[in-house]
Amino acid sequence: MSSPSLPSRLAPRAMTRTYRKPYKKSTKGCCQCKARKIKCDEIYPCSNCRKKYVDASCCKYSSIPQNGGAAAKSTSKRQSTNASNASRSPIHRSLSVTPVGVNSSNLLDLRLMHHYTKSVYSRPPQTPGFALYHSLWDLEVPQVAFSSELVLNALLGITSLNLLALNPNDQTLFQSAWSHFDKAIVLQRTALDQMDRQDAEPMIIAAILLAHYNWLAVCNEQTPHPRKLEVETYNMCKGILDLAQESSPYLDKYNAIPDVIVEVLPGSPLDQQFMDAATRDMKTVLHSLDARNISQDEKDACHKFSEEIVQVYSLIASGCKDNAGLEQKIVTILHRVPESFVHLLEADDPTALALLARDIMCLDLIEDSSAWWVHGAGNSKVPPKAIHGILDTMPVDHKWTMEFPLQVIGKEVQINHNRTMSWDVPHKSKGIGHYQK
Repeated sequence: MSSPSLPSRLAPRAMTRTYRKPYKKSTKGCCQCKARKIKCDEIYPCSNCRKKYVDASCCKYSSIPQNGGAAAKSTSKRQSTNASNASRSPIHRSLSVTPVGVNSSNLLDLRLMHHYTKSVYSRPPQTPGFALYHSLWDLEVPQVAFSSELVLNALLGITSLNLLALNPNDQTLFQSAWSHFDKAIVLQRTALDQMDRQDAEPMIIAAILLAHYNWLAVCNEQTPHPRKLEVETYNMCKGILDLAQESSPYLDKYNAIPDVIVEVLPGSPLDQQFMDAATRDMKTVLHSLDARNISQDEKDACHKFSEEIVQVYSLIASGCKDNAGLEQKIVTILHRVPESFVHLLEADDPTALALLARDIMCLDLIEDSSAWWVHGAGNSKVPPKAIHGILDTMPVDHKWTMEFPLQVIGKEVQINHNRTMSWDVPHKSKGIGHYQK
């Protein structure tokens, strides 16, 4: 019995293949498609460049594309249609004014940093003088800010305040100033709790920026109180000195208010008429101390303060060009007089306030006020705002002591280096009532 025979092999299975239709190799495509090694439809602009680029000029050919009548007609028709609709329809693909990946807060910070660097480095050439004062704002503040979030927030906060003074209707700057200030305060407190003596420079620089922030912020108020302007800033500076002394010997350059030596070139013309008027005014104010019921130590402190002011008068009247040194002498005067004078300011003593007004008035006598972290800017200039604030604080029977500072900020009294005193009203003052708000 035989078994059925099996086929020796199976019949071959039918196989189907898919063929890709060959296309003609592009030899006259645009330069971009050739570089990317992709097919180009050889029209202008080609479809690949329309997808990749916004501007049609990015599609470049080594020669004018010729792709037959259909392509030419298509291109011509598209161009004529675009030309006819250009005035009627908006461009569908427009360039974004905001860089990709950058939010509005980052753009504001970039704007603030640009304003800081531009305003600092566009100042007049530096004169030989207080080197630390120059290097602090020009070099150390921006350098440390890039590595310290604390200093960066303090820097952006004070810059927001300055830019706000120039653009008072920009509420974004107002919010930015307070936001960065609050962040800097929180970071400063945290840093003080974890203080490392060898790495305390960011805290000291931030404290300097915050002290200047307070100085400028007070003058942003409608009626700034002199106690907040001078005494609070003075206390903040004392804190900076204490912090620097704790960091000794690593940061000795910050641990004391340096003696500022301001020199006048030999032969500089002195406005003697201004000096005579300023000296008479000072003697009148000091003469009123005889009727005051204050201690002799407090009277001596007032005399010491007046001597410092008269020295600044003579430097400015002699045409001194060391603006940084003059500014430093003016804003640090409380550190060079007995502390009893500070106590008089805290008690709103009228004579102490009158002398303080004459110190701040000196900022208005300096020709160059580009150091905005001292002088303020726009409608928040420190001298006029502070002096009017003192005037509002002054008792009625002592308002006469404010007449000379008001004449200076009102430009009735100016220094003339041709030795002729400049008076807008030579024989008759406008009087204290003219300056009342």
